[in-house]
Amino acid sequence: MNAIPRFAALDALPEGYRLVRRITLESPRLIAVLNLAGLALLIGAIVGYQLFYNLLRARGLAEGINLLEGVHTLLFSLLILLALLLMLAVHELIHGVTLALFGAEPRYGVNLQKGVAFAAADRHYLTRDAYTVVALAPLIVLTLLTAALMALTGGETNTLIALIGAANIGGSVGDLWFVSICQRFPPDLLARDFGEGAELYARDGYSTL
Repeated sequence: MNAIPRFAALDALPEGYRLVRRITLESPRLIAVLNLAGLALLIGAIVGYQLFYNLLRARGLAEGINLLEGVHTLLFSLLILLALLLMLAVHELIHGVTLALFGAEPRYGVNLQKGVAFAAADRHYLTRDAYTVVALAPLIVLTLLTAALMALTGGETNTLIALIGAANIGGSVGDLWFVSICQRFPPDLLARDFGEGAELYARDGYSTL
């Protein structure tokens, strides 16, 4: 059997592979656990960004542009909501761009019943490491972008950016869960992401986890 590249998106499932696990968010218990974990990540991120902000101020930074100075509380709350929606769109766009970099054709969608947006590549099979990069790309990119913008802004603008960055970290709990499962399998694992979950394929002879 020919060796599969470490980072790749295949158009067809190679011979000698079989479905070993299907990852979905159907169990109410699992959803509750992930929501609690996401809340913990959100709180931790808020604390982390506050410490980061204090460090920036101690170095004479974080006193830059403040486009929202003196903004009304109601308007600020509305801006947070709009920024959250934009963040969700950018989060999924980064997933999609990363998929495209590996040669997959991303498909975007929204499940209103579950309240989730997604970027999928259900016509392709990604290697474990490629799938890991796709899953973690929004978390890494938006966290770094948040830190950079916090160093350039101040006041309410800085607060808004930190809150959106923290929300992205908390909202990445599903991506982290997917990655934690994939990492239990060998590097030649293949994943087919269908948007609301993924199917994992391993070589024949590998026991299901």
